[in-house]
Amino acid sequence: MAQFSHLPIYKKAYDLALFIHRFAVVLPREHRYTFGAKLKESGLCLLLLIIRANSRREKSTILEDTSEELEKLKILIRLGRDLEIIGMKKYEECARLFEEIGKQLGGWIKSQSRNKNISAGI
Repeated sequence: MAQFSHLPIYKKAYDLALFIHRFAVVLPREHRYTFGAKLKESGLCLLLLIIRANSRREKSTILEDTSEELEKLKILIRLGRDLEIIGMKKYEECARLFEEIGKQLGGWIKSQSRNKNISAGI
C-alpha cells in the first residue's frame, strides 16, 4: 500500500474531517444525528478517496469521485450556513480548507491527464 500521510492534500482533508467531526457533535440536537452524520460521513469519504487514489496506478476515475465528494461536502456546509446551523467562523474555516484541497486536487487531476497524454504519445 502506498504511503499517503505525507501528501499535502491528505493533510488538509484530514484537518477538514477532524474539524467537521469536532463541530458536528455540538450541533443542535435536531440536526446532530441527521445533518451532522452526513457531514461526518462525507468528510471521511473524502479522506478515504484520497487514500485510494494515491494507492492506485489509474487515478483519474477516483480523482473524479473525490472531486464530486468535495463538491457534495461544500454544498452540505453551505446549506448548514444558510440554515444557520453552522456559524460564520466555522463556515469560513471550512471554505478555506475547501479552497486548499480544491487547488491540490485540481493539480493532481491535471498531472494525471498530462501523464495519460504522455503515455498515449499525444
